Amino acid sequence: MKTRLITAAVGVPFLIFVLVVRGWFAELVIAVLTCIALFECYRALRAAKYAVCPWGGYLAAAVMWPLSRFMGVLDPLLLVAGAMGISMTGVILRDHPTFPDAAASVYPLFTCLLPMSMFMMMMNSMYGAVPGIALITMAFAIAFGSDGAAYFGGRAFGRHKLCPSVSPKKTVEGAAFGLLGGVLFALCCRLVFIHVFDMAMPRVEGTIVLGLIGSLAGQIGDLSASLLKRHSGIKDYGKLFPGHGGVMDRFDSVIFTLIVMYCYTLVL
Repeated sequence: MKTRLITAAVGVPFLIFVLVVRGWFAELVIAVLTCIALFECYRALRAAKYAVCPWGGYLAAAVMWPLSRFMGVLDPLLLVAGAMGISMTGVILRDHPTFPDAAASVYPLFTCLLPMSMFMMMMNSMYGAVPGIALITMAFAIAFGSDGAAYFGGRAFGRHKLCPSVSPKKTVEGAAFGLLGGVLFALCCRLVFIHVFDMAMPRVEGTIVLGLIGSLAGQIGDLSASLLKRHSGIKDYGKLFPGHGGVMDRFDSVIFTLIVMYCYTLVL
């Protein structure tokens, strides 16, 4: 617990710094984290005996920053489509291609590359009167608030197992507290941006919906990451964050919540 707290004490201020500074530095940090997350996913899949082709993912992650910084154009769906084409081709051209290897090669593109490219695209964008950085901050608030509420709510009131074959410690009661925590943190985030930073934010009812769907998506992301770890026989994806694991261990719920926020921008 002490190690986790020390890591959080360093990591949270750095995250705030990145979100405040934005610009080329924040985009470069996102690109680096994307590469690390992809590496962790590919390594886990190899541990599960899949012969993945990682080149599409790595190439797409490498061009994220130049496209965003120098061309000002970054379409997450086109980026993933291109990466998927390269990865699938790499598997098909082998002597003995298999469908599981092709599917495993594509999996990290949707769980790492897609949400992180959405993150980068939203960083410096405006959606109506709502700044993208505010929605990104709300995504982090929902994911982390939901995680914390689910953990403490589950420990205090958990009785019924949620997915014992995937994550034995998670409970239905904890998941319910997670939904509530996601909504409360989303509303708190909205109040801070409106009254402290004088920024436009989604309406109250929209914020509640985002909190519910975002926290649900975050819990699905957490369980999906746990499913791959259990299937691969590994405890953590990496060791980048002492006490927390790798990028995918720490951001598994955030990346799914970011997808929800990006879908909201499409509605705007």
